[in-house]
This record gives sequence, structure tokens and C-alpha cells, in this order.
Amino acid sequence: MSKQSKGRILYLSRLKALACIAVVVLHTFYAADAFAKDKTQHMLMLSVRNCCMWAVPCFVMATGALLLDPERKLSYKKLFGRLVLKMALALAVFTFLFELFDEKLIKKEVTGALFVNTRDNIILGTGWKHMWYLYLMIALYLMMPVYKAVTEKSDKNLVCYLCVILFAFLSMRPLVETVTGSQTAFYICVYSVYPLFLFCGYMLHNKYFTLPAWYYAFTASVGLAFTVYFTAACIDTKSKEVTSLLGSYSCPIYVVTAFCIFGAFSGCKGDKRIPILDTIACELERCSFGIYLLHMAVLKYIFAVTRYDPFKFGGVWSVIVIALVSLMISYGVTRIYSLIPVFIKRIKPEPEEAKKE
Repeated sequence: MSKQSKGRILYLSRLKALACIAVVVLHTFYAADAFAKDKTQHMLMLSVRNCCMWAVPCFVMATGALLLDPERKLSYKKLFGRLVLKMALALAVFTFLFELFDEKLIKKEVTGALFVNTRDNIILGTGWKHMWYLYLMIALYLMMPVYKAVTEKSDKNLVCYLCVILFAFLSMRPLVETVTGSQTAFYICVYSVYPLFLFCGYMLHNKYFTLPAWYYAFTASVGLAFTVYFTAACIDTKSKEVTSLLGSYSCPIYVVTAFCIFGAFSGCKGDKRIPILDTIACELERCSFGIYLLHMAVLKYIFAVTRYDPFKFGGVWSVIVIALVSLMISYGVTRIYSLIPVFIKRIKPEPEEAKKE
């Protein structure tokens, strides 16, 4: 049974709130790394960044837990009129706003090329890098009827088999090729690891595995320890191959860590609401998509426009403060934006909330 309070699935709400914070921390420390003065600072920034790489996979797993539920109907009207449309509108609107940001604050001149650049950025994906997530969600939504057919028509063993095959070829295969330096000729006709996260979220949410929460938590901790170790080793050896592997969500360490963090949350006993904690979690979850989009504008203003160097003013503590400021500003703007009348709110793309319809 799902852990719910007033129709909300508590563990998903808490997990998505924590993942939202982790995404902001990830981008903040990664941006601050450009100002690192020595190897120690560089290793610290990248270690924290890499230790937060579980966040996006957990968001995708939460989507799988909710939308792949056979009892949760997904009509084509809802699919295209709500999910895909809102993502597409968000992509268009925020790509335009971010291009305007660049021309006004970076280039110091707004030109007639604004609309042409916006069009090209949308089509070619050459806008702000974090916008890749919108393309990902559109791709997953378009394939969702097919993915749902798998969970609706398949038994537990087939879904587990699918996840094993996806993990082997889309996560372990790149690792083996990186270690051996050789390309294998074996492959499957799927190129993206993200459907794996969808089905993993579905499996864990529906208790395909009944391992205790402490086991998941311990394994996730080991995964984070390995992340720090390989990050340090990567910096020492300056290996481009390992750097590329650690920069990908298909990295087996990230896949296992995200799986175990999701499993730890879903396996926690108790369904009692914790007033302050769950109020904060609910707020962050509701605003998570807006926070994701807007926090990058705050970071870009701090690091690219003002050229603020955190290592001249407090070091890592300054980076932490920047992450908190970015989170609070992006949350505040999103919260105010949510109060705007319905016409404007149509372009507010909220993710599937942790509740059942």
C-alpha cells in the first residue's frame, strides 16, 4: 500500500523535495567549480556535484511510479493536452526568456536576432544546458502509452527482465567499454537509459522487492562513497574516459545509488504526516519544476553576470549560501507565479504530484 496522507504519497513527496534540493546543489557546486583555485577545491566541488547525480533519476523514477500504474488511466487527451503541451509551452517560453537574459545581461544588447536564436535553440537544443530535461520529459511522455502497455499486460518477471536487460546494455556496457578501452559489438535497439529509471520506479513503488529500508540506505551510502573515490581518482589521473562516464546518468554507480535511495524512501515504515517536514516537502514538490527552471537564472546571474568568486569570500560556505539563495529565490518566484490567473498558469508545467487521482 502507498503511504498517503490526505491523498498524497508521503514518501514520494519527501523524495521529490529532497531531489529538488539536490539538483540545486548539483548545479551550484558545478558552476562554482569554474572558480576553484586548487585541486582540493576542484575535487570538493565535483565530489558534491557527482554525489547529487541521483536526483534526476529519482525524479524520473517517481514519474514511473505514478504514470505506469495500470490503475492510473492516461488518455491521449490528457497525454497531449496536458503533459506534452505544458512541457512544449514551457520549453518555448523559457527558452525565449533565457535567450533574452543572455542578450540583455551577457551580451548587453537586445537585437532582432532574439526570436531567430530562440527558434534555433528550441529546435537544435542549443539553449541553456539544463533545458535538456524538458526534451527528456517530452520524449518519455510520447512513449508513455507504450510503456504503460508493458506494465498493464506484463507480469512481475517480465518487468524485472526488462530492467535487467536495460541496465546491462545501457549502464554496464559503457562502463565495460570505458575500462577495457574496446567497443563491444553487442547492443540492444534502445539508446537511452531513462526508461530504465521509469520501470525501476514502478517496480519499487509496487514492492517488487521487499528488502528493508536500511539495506537500501546502506547500499546508497556505499554508492556515494564510490562516487567520491572515483571522482578523486578521475581528477588525479585526468582520465577523459572516466570523466565522461561520471558525467552521465547511465553510470552504474549513479543508477544503483538512485535505485537504492528511491528504495529506502519507499521502504520506510510509517505513514504518519510530520507537520513541518511534510509541509515543506509538499511546497518544494509542488514548485519543483519551477525551481528547476529558475534556479539556473539565479546561478547564472551570480556567476556569469556579477562574476562572483565564492572562493574569495568564504569558500565552500559561500557556495552553500548561494545554493540556499538560489533555492529560495526560485521557490519564491514560482510560488508567486502560481497565484497568477488561469490564462498565465496554462504555461506552468508542473510535474505529476505525489498523489493518486
